Amino acid sequence: MYFLKGLPVYNRSNFSRFHSDSVCKASNRRPSVYLPTREYPSEQIIVTEKTNILLRYLHQQWDKKNSAKKREQEQAEGETTAPPRKMARTDSQELNEDT
Repeated sequence: MYFLKGLPVYNRSNFSRFHSDSVCKASNRRPSVYLPTREYPSEQIIVTEKTNILLRYLHQQWDKKNSAKKREQEQAEGETTAPPRKMARTDSQELNEDT
């Protein structure tokens, strides 16, 4: 227990079950390896998104929420069919032909 000397330990029995042999056994295991199940083209470029995952999720949720509201609003406006406030300019072609 010489490696614990000088540490602020209040209860030495906390480290009584530590065996240095168990550390060596754990390192003898082979590391897990990823084996792909599909072949992907070698020219494929993997690009990571620069936006934070949380921000991306919040934007998606906000878009879903607002798209539903927008659809409801459009349906309500469709029921009260009012003429469009803006009319297409008919003289724009005439102006272009003059110049």
